[in-house]
Amino acid sequence: MMDLRFGILGPVRIWRDGALAPLGTTKQRLLLTRLLLEPNRAVSHDRLFSALWEDSPPKSALANVRSYANLLRKDLDGRLRANPPGYLLSVEAGELDVTEFNERVRQGREAMAGDRYEEALGLLTAALGLWRGAAAEDLPRTVGVAAQLDALEEQRYMVVEECARARLALGRHSEIIGGLRETLALRPTRERLWGYLMVALYRTGDVAGALRVYAQARQTLDLELGIEPGPELAELHHLMLNRDPRLSGPALGWHRRRLRCHRRPVPGRA
Repeated sequence: MMDLRFGILGPVRIWRDGALAPLGTTKQRLLLTRLLLEPNRAVSHDRLFSALWEDSPPKSALANVRSYANLLRKDLDGRLRANPPGYLLSVEAGELDVTEFNERVRQGREAMAGDRYEEALGLLTAALGLWRGAAAEDLPRTVGVAAQLDALEEQRYMVVEECARARLALGRHSEIIGGLRETLALRPTRERLWGYLMVALYRTGDVAGALRVYAQARQTLDLELGIEPGPELAELHHLMLNRDPRLSGPALGWHRRRLRCHRRPVPGRA
């Protein structure tokens, strides 16, 4: 049996026995991608049409899909088959980068939940290492694939956040500053990353830098979304202004379940 590997965490790829397989036209790659987003499940013709055509599918859509499927079959070792009312692509364990990513993330989050930060960091870093670029970056974002590819990207940046959190918990503050700045240049509305950057700077002694980052975050969120920073980021700013000792201690840092700002009671209220 042929050794197959599938990749959509970056340009869409198939590797056969370790060699890259040619995938033909954009439509063929869109068809493959839509099937890989639901491996081992039948994908209806209608959902395939929405992945392949931005507007209404042509009258020849069904015949075209059959043609693209036939062209893909020679690279898929019998894995692609008609499954009325659509097609099904069989994918085995360890063959698809998305499922491998999800499994490593699951294990990493279990380790995080148990405060095993070194183990968690290794697993989550390995998960991120499977990415070769943006999800299916060589394809247009048609209606039939856009939402699921965007969801993959969201998962990716959630893992970036969790890696930063693990490094902060391990005391590796200075090593994450540059990477956080680079990521925020690409994803400037991720408030948690702004918060982790503030904590990293604060814990390296650059309190002024941490406060400048808050001002930058506030300006960016206003320009991008027309909103003020959320309560967690605003609370972190308050803690830094008061040089709260918990920010420099062994606690995890900016995390809603671990670090809360204790407000003074309002006079006259119980």
